[in-house]
Amino acid sequence: MKSTFLLLLLSLMCSITLQSQDIKATEVSVTEGFKPSIPEANKLNEQASFADTLKVDKSQTYSTGQFNLKTNYKTRPLKAAKVKDESIAKLYDNQTSIGFGDNSNKHFSFLHNSKRSADFNYGFILQHISNKYKPKNYQVKNSQNLFNLDAKKITSSHIFIANLEYDRRTASYFNISSQEEEKYFRNRFAFSKVSMTALNKNSSQSLIKKVNFFLSDFNEMSENQVHLSADLEKEINSIPINIEIEFNNFLNYNNKDSRYEPLDLKELHFVPQASFDKIGINFQAGLNFHYDPYRVAVSPLINVTKELVKDILLISGGVRHNEEKHTLKTVSDVNPYLHSYGSNQAIISRGGFLQELKSTAGEELFFSMRNKLGPNEVFEVSIAYGQFTDFANFLGLDNGDYNRFVIDYVDLKQLQISLDYTRELNDVMSLDAQADYFNWNKEVYYKPNLIADISLLINLRDKIKVIPSIKYTGSRLSYKEDSSISQILVDDLPSQFHANLMLQYSYTKILSAYLQLSNLTNSQEALFKGYQEIGFNGVFGINYSF
Repeated sequence: MKSTFLLLLLSLMCSITLQSQDIKATEVSVTEGFKPSIPEANKLNEQASFADTLKVDKSQTYSTGQFNLKTNYKTRPLKAAKVKDESIAKLYDNQTSIGFGDNSNKHFSFLHNSKRSADFNYGFILQHISNKYKPKNYQVKNSQNLFNLDAKKITSSHIFIANLEYDRRTASYFNISSQEEEKYFRNRFAFSKVSMTALNKNSSQSLIKKVNFFLSDFNEMSENQVHLSADLEKEINSIPINIEIEFNNFLNYNNKDSRYEPLDLKELHFVPQASFDKIGINFQAGLNFHYDPYRVAVSPLINVTKELVKDILLISGGVRHNEEKHTLKTVSDVNPYLHSYGSNQAIISRGGFLQELKSTAGEELFFSMRNKLGPNEVFEVSIAYGQFTDFANFLGLDNGDYNRFVIDYVDLKQLQISLDYTRELNDVMSLDAQADYFNWNKEVYYKPNLIADISLLINLRDKIKVIPSIKYTGSRLSYKEDSSISQILVDDLPSQFHANLMLQYSYTKILSAYLQLSNLTNSQEALFKGYQEIGFNGVFGINYSF
């Protein structure tokens, strides 16, 4: 009630104090017609930009002052910096490898090398490989034991190299139903060789460039060889002249227990050659002189080389002389199942005869080409055709005790075509392929017309390496003379196709493992008539360096 009374009192007071405004009337005269209009609407710029023209001077002025820091601390003078060569990979003195597989496969090796040295190095290797398998009614054992010791001494004027080699191979092919002991069917070939080589580092100032001397022994004095050779080099009227001189003395059956008369054969080779360039072509010309008590021969040597495109395409051709002296060592390396009378081992000695050891000599016309198809691709081809005397092949001879082989010789003409192709496909894979084709104008036994080998290296960061490969050996003619039925049998041996696979895994720099799978196609054809090859086989091994 009291509030209502106060509100009425305030209303009366306001009505007394307020006074109204007196607005006088104004007269507006319109002289023109009025047209109302609406101005056009313009959109405002909602993203206006601003330019600041104000510049701030950020320059500063400095002044230096000199003062002494009062301290008792004395600094240590810095030594001059030394520049070091890049670190080289660490070498391990020793490496051992051991592997086992089916068919009694055993692989073992031990390698030792001296560490890096500027003037003296040495090393040796021990290696053992063996297998055993059982064709129908037979038992086969093969083994190889190898030892090699080498040393190299470097002086200011010469390099001296010494080498000691021992190679023992056994090949046993035993008929289980035979009444004889197994040892009589084992061919054993033990070969040792010691050699010395001297190389002249200042050959431009001295006549003698290289000297080599070695002594070798096969099956405890069943066959010995003394070898001495020298390379002489001299420049006459700006034309380099090279002379090779070689002397060999072959001594057979000098073992006191041998029932065969000793044989002694000396031979001498003298090969002078000259080399010169004309019209951008390199010419090499010379003669090959051969002398032994049974043969004197002189053969021309001509080699013409032209680089058609620098570092890309190279061709060469001419006339060359090939010569190979056959020994019990070289023949047994090719055919371990030869008749081995007189070679100082356990054999059935009902009768016997000696292998005829001659020299194969050939005069060939040849042409070769090397073409670099790309930065990492090279193709090479060579073609040779010539006449050969005493060309070696094998004849099967069953003398009632052994079904083994003798070396035989024939004069013939030979055509040979060789191909070699290498290519790095990418950073991971590289391809390598070779092939050799032969054609003769006469029948040749146990010699294939075609040999081809292709391998692919797959390298995954040097951690895993996979190497698949295939090898093809063409069919061969076999010749067998069976004394029991007085008959000669000529037959075709089937071709051989082998697919192989090698896997390598590097766990660390010192430890790695490998798996080698051979003859994946399980080919079991005859190596020689009556001698069957091993089928599919595999080896798993570990390598360790320390």
